[in-house]
Amino acid sequence: MPTSQRQLRSFAAIDFETATAKRASACALGLVIVDSGHIVNERSWLIRPPDNEYDSFNTSVHGISAANTKNATSFGQVWGEAAAIAQDRLLVAHNAAFDISVLRHSAAYHNYTTPEVSYLCTYRLAKSRWPNLYSYKLPNICKKLEIEGLKHHDPLSDAKAAAKVLLAMCEQDECEIEDLCKGLGYKTGLLSADRYAPFSNAARQASHSLQSSPRISEIEPTVDEIDPDGPLFGKRVAFTGTLKSMTRQAACQVTINSGGKPSTSVSKRTDYLVVGMTDFAKVGTDGMSSKMQNAVQLTNSGAMIEIIDENDFLRLAASETLASL
Repeated sequence: MPTSQRQLRSFAAIDFETATAKRASACALGLVIVDSGHIVNERSWLIRPPDNEYDSFNTSVHGISAANTKNATSFGQVWGEAAAIAQDRLLVAHNAAFDISVLRHSAAYHNYTTPEVSYLCTYRLAKSRWPNLYSYKLPNICKKLEIEGLKHHDPLSDAKAAAKVLLAMCEQDECEIEDLCKGLGYKTGLLSADRYAPFSNAARQASHSLQSSPRISEIEPTVDEIDPDGPLFGKRVAFTGTLKSMTRQAACQVTINSGGKPSTSVSKRTDYLVVGMTDFAKVGTDGMSSKMQNAVQLTNSGAMIEIIDENDFLRLAASETLASL
């Protein structure tokens, strides 16, 4: 990507929605083009996923169903149009690990060769920029930055919000995108026909090793390889409430297969607390389980615990282990 485009704060923000837990099941795409710090174009597409198959959980999240994509175009045609609009701009996404994974797996499934792109993640930048927040979900970051109008899980709205988040971060720090990434210790990711490099903080990645990752109880990995660049690698994950898409045991397995460390309790060493459906008969009218109360108290005391929901957990999890559920 030409350096001049980075210096002018020009990029393309994207957001995918998926029909099932499989990353090759893209069903919608939002695209926002930013040039010289201003939104100049925005587009959205529905995509027909493989066999037009949907999981009810996914539909409950984004509202897209088989009826909506029955006559939609294929991934290859949609991404071809999007790539032509984006040209060689930097790609930006909030939780790019998910969106780039959808792009990679969808391209592979449809035997489509994607043009080479560089990309970055506003989720990870925000997490490094404001390390003491309790959540880095897009709605929370938008609230912090006073970005209005977000319709979460509408792909165009999410893409537009991610674009505004990146612009706001650059404006607050009075820097360009390249300097923002460098200052926070990140290198842009790269995706091409024969190469994939994650958006990463080299110092953090070097601090983890697969051998140092302990197991919980007798649960062992059920995948051949664990991605050391995955968002859950080396992270301690606790759960509270009832999950809709899987059992607690399955969630622990997903965490293990993603290189994470599931925990039965919340402590200052916890990285994520995944909040499922709440039984108010057990927790009271405030909806706060003991784990959530503990997480909030620890966060207020300086612990870096992020409270996320089930959908966020699925987006962070390794796609290979989700596909086997």
